[in-house]
Amino acid sequence: MAQLVQTVSVAAAGMTVAVGLWHGWGTLAVLKRAALAYLAFFVLGALLLLLVRSVARDQHPDGSQDG
Repeated sequence: MAQLVQTVSVAAAGMTVAVGLWHGWGTLAVLKRAALAYLAFFVLGALLLLLVRSVARDQHPDGSQDG
């Protein structure tokens, strides 16, 4: 799951670079926006991952699973 968060973050940064260069933005502006996109998606994905793991742990506090 953590690999998925990182993959989505890198994809968002890559798309930001591609779109920024296609629109003719300056290189520094594109890199700043790509860094911001990467950090935003990474932080949001990490928070969502923590939420999912905490909910799963609350459902099975002893580590057991149904079935």
